[in-house]
Amino acid sequence: MEYTYPPKILDTLVSKSSMRNTPLTEGGVHHLPYITLSLIDRGLADTRAIAIGNALEKGDMSGLSWAILECDSYNFPLLVKLEPRLFEMLLKDGSIEGDWSVLSERLEEVLK
Repeated sequence: MEYTYPPKILDTLVSKSSMRNTPLTEGGVHHLPYITLSLIDRGLADTRAIAIGNALEKGDMSGLSWAILECDSYNFPLLVKLEPRLFEMLLKDGSIEGDWSVLSERLEEVLK
């Protein structure tokens, strides 16, 4: 038997927290990886957070690299601040060697 939480509790939780609902998350979040929701709650664009979460869930380093490099001039520095470990993972992974120069260039801009 599925338990349905009282809507008032959920409304209070959302209103008193940093949880963000976006057009892509309003339909339900049960299918999204936790990292996706965490990134969205911390301000990353939902489209980037979803692509990053899906790549991580699949262990797809090439997809992760693409998802990160597609971040715009607001989201890329934010992601560096929120999840620097993602960049460490990419820079240590030999399978995305072709992206290293672009990734390094963008990181240098943010870190200077």
